[in-house]
Amino acid sequence: MVRTTQSRAIAGSVALMICSVAFAEPFATGPYLGQTPPGPTAQVFAPGLVSDTRPQMWESHGTFSADGNTFCYLRSAIDRSGRVGGVFITEKTSQGWTNPQLIERIGDKEHSTWAPCLAPDANSIYFARALPNQGSTADLYRCDRTAHGWTVPRVLGPPLSSPAAEWGFSIAADNSFYLASTRQGGRGGGDVWYVPFVDNTWSQAINIAAINTRYSDGAPGVAPDKSFLIFNSVRPRRRGGADLYLSLRQSDGTWTTPRNLGPRVNSAYLDICPSISPDKKYLFFTRSDGFDPRKYSADIYWVALKEHLPESHR
Repeated sequence: MVRTTQSRAIAGSVALMICSVAFAEPFATGPYLGQTPPGPTAQVFAPGLVSDTRPQMWESHGTFSADGNTFCYLRSAIDRSGRVGGVFITEKTSQGWTNPQLIERIGDKEHSTWAPCLAPDANSIYFARALPNQGSTADLYRCDRTAHGWTVPRVLGPPLSSPAAEWGFSIAADNSFYLASTRQGGRGGGDVWYVPFVDNTWSQAINIAAINTRYSDGAPGVAPDKSFLIFNSVRPRRRGGADLYLSLRQSDGTWTTPRNLGPRVNSAYLDICPSISPDKKYLFFTRSDGFDPRKYSADIYWVALKEHLPESHR
């Protein structure tokens, strides 16, 4: 994967630090892990702290809690013993951000874990999990925080899980789900679905027909107030293997025709797995040179949304 000169320089200077058991305290200080906010052109998020820009290192699916004080992401890597990594979490304290901790409860040698997503209140992590022989089919799971640590993951039944392939998801501030799926009732490929949270439960999944086409759409990242969403797709005239597209929710509840976010966000690589910051100021996403963490590299990127959104949706 092509890296920026700045990213390579940073990666080289922090390589030994990344390989150590723990970072120097504090791990980071300030909002968004103390990172200088990006402009309208995407850049690597927290290089050397979260994103390890060396080859065959994979960080993806970064999400913040509603208060911005907890950050969760997926890390995969290859070493001599095979695949290592899992879902990590870091939290902001009065002394700074804690060292990222692996949530061992989520790891499972029998399954492939994908698409972790932090709940708005930071007390649950949702993710997809599939057996190796299940192909692209995966169930959705939830792991809850307790006073004694994280619980054993439990599978979530319909309408969140289905017999089809679930291709990523995000959670609005009201706990509604937006997910991509090949479930029955779609148009083929992958479709974006909305699953409202009503009376403390999820109701029937609704296909967002205005967004969906015969092309494969995946991993919708919804704004906390559901005013817009961004998803990856393999539509015609894209820049790379997959591009990010924006659709706005209008006052009557309908969605605008998706538009490509353009060259300041999308690249010649895979730009996938978007999530929206709790203040709606930033888009986080994954840039990778291939879909398989066992063979390729990926980093988490972020970009300011102000110039990519109309004033009514900022």
